[in-house]
Amino acid sequence: MKRLKYCYIILLLMTLIVSCQDTIEVDLPPTQERLVIDAVMRIPDTDTFLVEAYLKLSKTTDYYADSIPKVNDALVSLTTSNQTYTLQAEENGFYSTVLPREELTQGPVSLAIEYEEEFYSATTQFVNAVPIDQVEQGDGSLFAGDETEVIITYTDAPNQTNYYLFDLDKGQYLTSEDTFYQNQQFSFSFFYEDLKPNDTLNIELLGVNKAFSDFMTVTINQSGQASGNPFVPAPSVIRGNIVNETNDTHYPIGYFSISQVYTASIIIE
Repeated sequence: MKRLKYCYIILLLMTLIVSCQDTIEVDLPPTQERLVIDAVMRIPDTDTFLVEAYLKLSKTTDYYADSIPKVNDALVSLTTSNQTYTLQAEENGFYSTVLPREELTQGPVSLAIEYEEEFYSATTQFVNAVPIDQVEQGDGSLFAGDETEVIITYTDAPNQTNYYLFDLDKGQYLTSEDTFYQNQQFSFSFFYEDLKPNDTLNIELLGVNKAFSDFMTVTINQSGQASGNPFVPAPSVIRGNIVNETNDTHYPIGYFSISQVYTASIIIE
């Protein structure tokens, strides 16, 4: 009798274990579809007369969706103090045009987007950056002990308050304000997971203004950086500087900025 009771208990436990492996799907409330505008324009520090201005358009989608809808049929333009430039649709939601560098770096630039009978707009100004002095691999680690330390060094632009955005590759971003290192050289460590020998990291330093720095700081904190895309809607949507002039409540996701960018690369040992 005891043996039969014992077998019954084992059978019950096995049933519970198998039941725990069943997939549970949660019905999430539908979200309002919004236009996603990735309009962070990076202007390289080169002597070329012409530069490319580009952005990417997509739409928000449900949590369980397999793909992100791209927008390829919008009308997109940039207006400088001298002229209006139309951005041509490419594929996968990209729009671009080539124009003189000084058109983007001198004075305000306005963005206009027409899509599905709604008009979106924003205005920004070019922000300078500083070169990356050095990128080197360190030997430090964090909690797991198997992270890869990369040390980034740069020198703050003098006699002004500066804000920087670092695109650290692998979907990682970081903002920095020069409050505690004004006019000085500064170094910081960033720890990467799952890097292998001979992996290459391409690190970019962008100059940004305070409003965009604040926007990115909140976005990075909410997203956890898992998606690799800072313009994927976070748990609570953060409004950028792009407005829907047709319907203010149907605001877009994203930001419009024009930044000088410096790049440095490192190969992991």
